[in-house]
Amino acid sequence: MGAVVDIEPRTVPVTPGGQATALVRVRNSGTVVDQISIEILGDARGWALVEPPTLSLFPGAEGSATITFSPPRSARVAAGAMPFGLRAGSQEDPAGSVVDEGVVVVAPFTDVSAEVVPRSSRGSTGATHDVAVDNRGNVALNATLRAVDADRLLTFEIRPPAVVAEPGAATFAKVRVKPRKTFW
Repeated sequence: MGAVVDIEPRTVPVTPGGQATALVRVRNSGTVVDQISIEILGDARGWALVEPPTLSLFPGAEGSATITFSPPRSARVAAGAMPFGLRAGSQEDPAGSVVDEGVVVVAPFTDVSAEVVPRSSRGSTGATHDVAVDNRGNVALNATLRAVDADRLLTFEIRPPAVVAEPGAATFAKVRVKPRKTFW
């Protein structure tokens, strides 16, 4: 007969770099003592741990295990709902193995940096610089670029003035810097 499985809660919110848990209840619906192995299926598999991974259950008995979700703080783990499967495999009755489903909801995070290359320049007519916007977060970043000169000696032209950096990617813009006044 196999196993009967229930996941509680079915929707698990988690913050990248943190942990969240769900309880798995497994009942042996067979007529003999059975070992039920529990494994996670889907994209969350690489950062989910089931403890204990195997339950030995008498007929009609119920046991429980804990799923711990620990997504890394990485752009590779997208923010949002991520369905996962949980397979409870019966050793005595492989055909009686079951799959239940849940959803882990990965929270968004931002981690962005910007760099101007070259950092400085000289010249009477101006110079062009590159601005790299590096998005290490797990959601797309809309950035409006602007430059400030506290002494008001320079003018800036930024192309494009706004950029979109996808998770784990860098995007670039050009900055034309000119002096407000020239020497001759």
